[in-house]
Amino acid sequence: MGEFAWSAKYSIDNAQIDAEHQRLIELANDVATFAGSGEKLPRIKGAIIALYDYVKTHFQHEEEYMLQLGYLQYEEHKKLHEGIIAEMNAIMKHSGNLDTLVYKFKRLMNAWVLEHILTEDSRIAPAKKPEETTDQKPSEANGTAVKTE
Repeated sequence: MGEFAWSAKYSIDNAQIDAEHQRLIELANDVATFAGSGEKLPRIKGAIIALYDYVKTHFQHEEEYMLQLGYLQYEEHKKLHEGIIAEMNAIMKHSGNLDTLVYKFKRLMNAWVLEHILTEDSRIAPAKKPEETTDQKPSEANGTAVKTE
């Protein structure tokens, strides 16, 4: 098992976003595995680039979902995404030392998984509008009989 693990508590009740969060955790684990197995810096950076590219795609999908919901904290949430991307940029640009790269990356992933997904992304789920049933008449929904004439 990797350093980062998916948990149902991370779910925001959206299958696509949840699947993307799971994939991001898998990609983060790839980086941690490469670092722990003595891989060379170019391979680890390659794994981080793959994660970075997927993060950007995921953030775009998540932001589209928030707009679709009319999520009131959209702008603040988008700024958090921009901050994560900026930090990933800085890590990749300024971490020539393998140990420093891995340390900074793990710190970011812990903050992201433990704080961003659990705290920030979990706020999106309550914004989801309850699905309305369209196949019931109002009287059927509350269990009363309908008298037709």
